[in-house]
Amino acid sequence: MLLFILVLSAAVGVTSADTGGYSIGPCPPEEELKKLGDTVDMSGADRTLTFWEFPLSFKVAYILGYLAAFISLFKLAPIILGHIRSLSKNVTQKKIICYVLRKPGCTPSEISRNLKISLGSIRYQIKTLKAEEELTLTKEGKFTRVFQNSNVFTNNDKTIISHLKGSTRKQILLNILENPEITNQEISEKLNLDKSTTHWHIKKLREDNIISSEVEGKFTKYFVNPSVEPELLKWLKI
Repeated sequence: MLLFILVLSAAVGVTSADTGGYSIGPCPPEEELKKLGDTVDMSGADRTLTFWEFPLSFKVAYILGYLAAFISLFKLAPIILGHIRSLSKNVTQKKIICYVLRKPGCTPSEISRNLKISLGSIRYQIKTLKAEEELTLTKEGKFTRVFQNSNVFTNNDKTIISHLKGSTRKQILLNILENPEITNQEISEKLNLDKSTTHWHIKKLREDNIISSEVEGKFTKYFVNPSVEPELLKWLKI
C-alpha cells in the first residue's frame, strides 16, 4: 500500500512537470545570478508561499505522505503496543525472580505485598514462569511456596524452608534444636503457647520427618532428626 502511494506520488509529479508548468528549486549562487542577468525572474523570491500556491504535484505528494504515515502508524500500533506489554511483563517477571532468589519459599501474597504489584498479576506471572521452568511451587497446607527452579534446593531444603517461614514453628524448631529431648509442656511454657497449639506444630514437623521423638515414662521428648539437621542449620543462618 505504501509503495503504491509513493509510486502514485512520483507519477503525479512527473505528469505535472511535463504539462508545461513550472518547477521550484533552490536559489542559484549569486555569481550565477549575475551571469544570468534579467533572464531569471526574482520577483517574489522573498515572499512566503501558502500551501495552495505550491504545484499540484507537491500538494498531492504532501497529502499522500501524511496519509501513508497515518496508515503505517495504524498498522504498526498493535505491534508497538505488544512490544510495550512484553517489556512490562519482562520487567515484572525479573522482579519476581529476584525476589524469589532473595526470599526462597515466599508466597504469592508476600511477593505482591512487597513488590506492590496486584496479586492477580503476580499469580499470572508465576504461572507463566513455572511453565517456562524458571520457578517451582510447593504446597504447604493452604500456602503455596515459590522457589527458583535449580539444583540449589533439595526436597528437604524446600520442606525445611517452608516450616521456617512460620514464626511460631521456627521458634519451636529452635527450642528443640537448642534443647534436645525437650517436651511439649516445656516448649509451651517457654513460648507461652497453648499445649494444643504446640502439639499441632509438632505434629506437622513430625509428618515431614524434621523432628523425631522418644517416649520416656509419661513424657514424650523431641529432637531434630539428625538427617536434616545440617540443612536446618544452613537455612536458619539465612
